[in-house]
Amino acid sequence: MSEYSDTDLPDAIEHEQIDQAATEPIEPTGHVAIDEALERLDRLNDLEITSHPEEFDAIHRVLRESLANAGRDGDLPESA
Repeated sequence: MSEYSDTDLPDAIEHEQIDQAATEPIEPTGHVAIDEALERLDRLNDLEITSHPEEFDAIHRVLRESLANAGRDGDLPESA
């Protein structure tokens, strides 16, 4: 007998996919600032939850600035 009922199955699959995604390594982008921000995001589970908002804000700021400066900052991805 299955551990999940038919109504629980979609929710169970979604949680399994999230768990798998959380364990997959983050692929580098070649852009130093973005890669560092993604590494910080990857380490978020190691921090106290009270520090999460500050970390999210810092990560978001780096990503937003990188997007705003795309093509103007001369910082091309290493793979380019």
